[in-house]
Amino acid sequence: MSSRDGNAPKIIPLEEGWNDEIKKKAIDKLEAMLDGGMRQTNMFGPREYVNIYTVCYDMCTQRSPYNWSRDLYQRHGETMERYLKSKVLPALREKTGQGGTLLLGELQQRWKNHQIMNKWLKRFFTYLDRYYVKHHSLPTLEQAGLRCFKTFIYEECKEDTTSAILALIQDERDGKIIDKSLVKSIVELYEHMGMSSLESYNADLEVALLESTREYYAKKRDEWINDSTPDYLIKAEDALTAERA
Repeated sequence: MSSRDGNAPKIIPLEEGWNDEIKKKAIDKLEAMLDGGMRQTNMFGPREYVNIYTVCYDMCTQRSPYNWSRDLYQRHGETMERYLKSKVLPALREKTGQGGTLLLGELQQRWKNHQIMNKWLKRFFTYLDRYYVKHHSLPTLEQAGLRCFKTFIYEECKEDTTSAILALIQDERDGKIIDKSLVKSIVELYEHMGMSSLESYNADLEVALLESTREYYAKKRDEWINDSTPDYLIKAEDALTAERA
C-alpha cells in the first residue's frame, strides 16, 4: 500500500485501506481467532504486523484531505463496540440464569479476549496514540477500549455478576468448594473498571458484599444464640478466621 509512482506516494482511499487491509487482514482475523479459542501471544507474525502497521501509518500521514487519522480513531471505537455488542453480550446473556459459575467463567474468558483485542488494536494503530490522540487530548486507544468494555459489557451485567459472586461466597461459608481463582479474577475485573481507582469495586461490589455479610452473620447469631457461651465464642472465632482466610 505504500508503493510509490515516481516520487509521488500512492494515496490510500479510506474505504480501500480500511476494508481491504485493516479490517480484512487484521480485525476479521483477530476476531476469528478469538472466537475459535486461539489466544497465544503471537497471533500475528512479524511481517503481518509490520504490513498492517504500515498501512495504518500511511493512512494517518497522508496530506489533507486524505489524512484519515480521525476516521481511524473513530472506527477503532466502532470496531470494539460492534464486537462487544454482537458477540460478547449475547454470550453473557445466554449464561445468565444458568448458575453463577457459568456466568463468571464466561465473563472471565470474554475479558481475557478483550484484553488481547485491545492490545493488538493498540499495536496496529500505534501512530494514532503517538500523535493524533496527544494532539487532540483524546483517550488513548487502551483507555478507549477499556471504556467500551465498561459501557457495553460491565454496566450491562454487573448486577448479575455481583449476585453470582455473593452466592459463591455464601456457598464457601456454608462449607462448599468453590473456584476461588475465578472469583478473584472477576473481583480484579471490578477493579479494572474503576479506571485507575476503586470506585467501581466499592460501589458495585463492596457495598453489596458488606450488606450480605451482615445479613449472613445476623442469621448465624440467631442460630447460635441458645448455645453456651464457650460454644458461641468458638463458633464466632471460627467464623472470623474463615473470613480472614
